[in-house]
Amino acid sequence: MRRFAAVVTATTATLALSVAAHAQAPAGATQLTIATGESTLTYHLIHKMHKVSGTSKKVEGRAAITPDGKAQVMVRVPVESFDSDNSNRDAHMKESVEAARYPTVELKAVADGMAPPATFPSTVKKTWKVQLVFHGVKQLFDVPIDVTWKDANTAVAKADFHISLEGYKVERPSLLFVKVEDDLGLSANLVFKR
Repeated sequence: MRRFAAVVTATTATLALSVAAHAQAPAGATQLTIATGESTLTYHLIHKMHKVSGTSKKVEGRAAITPDGKAQVMVRVPVESFDSDNSNRDAHMKESVEAARYPTVELKAVADGMAPPATFPSTVKKTWKVQLVFHGVKQLFDVPIDVTWKDANTAVAKADFHISLEGYKVERPSLLFVKVEDDLGLSANLVFKR
């Protein structure tokens, strides 16, 4: 089964904006840093016999929001840090995604209309332009992301989306000669603080 909650949008403008997310924050921008340990990125895989999830709490990154509400985000997660509560399965997954050769998953995202609100808590639901680099492959998507401002100094971004393992040139792992499904679900819960 192949499901894609994200639609690939490969435009030059999007790529330019996504690359800008890695650049230095513009003057006057609100700058936030991901709270490592409080933030998570989780993958979800389905095999005919069971479902597998692995979570990393070693999420790093930053965000910048300009006074006119343009937001730029950069997130990086070490592939070695994902834990599914099964060390053998984790070792097999790291082998499948060639963790030694491609040690990080990197996400850059941009959106408009993200200025911090005047009252708290407050949630903003937006579709972001996202660039995901995984297994040495870069792809662009539109991803719905909910950002909840807890207060003036803390924002929590939540997103769920799907990618194709084969689309990222990953040989699907197998158990008892049956491969996992091509669909890889990703769930992000990112806590940003000033």
